[in-house]
Amino acid sequence: MRSGQSQHWITETVEIRLEVESLWWSEPFGRKGAQTWITSGARLRCRKNRHTRFAQAIVSSEMTLREYPVASVHPDSPMTEEYRSTLLRKLADQARAELVAAHTYSRWVHRTSNPEEKLHLAALAQEETDHWFRAVKLMEELGVPASRVADYQTHDVFIPIVRVLAGRIRWVDLLMMSFLIDHAAYFLVEDFAQSSYAPWAEMSKGILVEEETHSDFGAHFMEVQVEKIGQARVQRALRKWWPVALNMCGPSKSPHNERYLRLGLKTRTNDDRRAAFRDSAEPKIGKLGLEVPRLLRNRYPFF
Repeated sequence: MRSGQSQHWITETVEIRLEVESLWWSEPFGRKGAQTWITSGARLRCRKNRHTRFAQAIVSSEMTLREYPVASVHPDSPMTEEYRSTLLRKLADQARAELVAAHTYSRWVHRTSNPEEKLHLAALAQEETDHWFRAVKLMEELGVPASRVADYQTHDVFIPIVRVLAGRIRWVDLLMMSFLIDHAAYFLVEDFAQSSYAPWAEMSKGILVEEETHSDFGAHFMEVQVEKIGQARVQRALRKWWPVALNMCGPSKSPHNERYLRLGLKTRTNDDRRAAFRDSAEPKIGKLGLEVPRLLRNRYPFF
């Protein structure tokens, strides 16, 4: 197929149109078996039940064969050592991220006298704790006791980067986290919901429902902060947390990307998730009367 051409596939429920800017090959969606994802530059358009959505195509520098379809692996399924060890690392990393967020929000609940803000932070802390609990339980189902979950965590440079970029956290920073960081996290969990490991995919779908409201609550509280402390201070907080949110998606060139995509434990490259986040977040920033910050370094690590 030539660049610029398009292909239509019709199934009983979905019409799929691929607009391609580079050569590619793929199995038709809906056909059983392995699927070969698309090279960089493609967009996927799905129309189902009269609803249309555009999704960034799942890409890699080379065509990556996905060996495990969505929700095709279960706790009692035969697993290769590569699949099991990679899955456990991904689950352990999610558990760590959820617990860090839970502890951060819970420490601030008592610091506000505003009823809405107190309730919002308490709800966030409870939800993040619940997400951590569910991730731990998935690992226990795979034979890893809660006391050993941390042993499977990867060496993550994101948390040290956050500490350097964020510095001292103030009240406006915490609310910016609710607005921006939780929004970025949504796009990570969106990938988990398409995981080849069925229990993880099911858990993540539930988390997505909860996460959908977080950025809206965060936007509301940021509006209040603009009125309360002024646009300039809120803009400074945005400048601090914008590179943190972009870094959440990970490095552009990760040695693990190909394996995650192949095993079906990830459905987009880090750059694709980052682009999806930016497309969603930047209009919300504009609605607050703020400007998307200009960065000193516009590639990973962003700052």
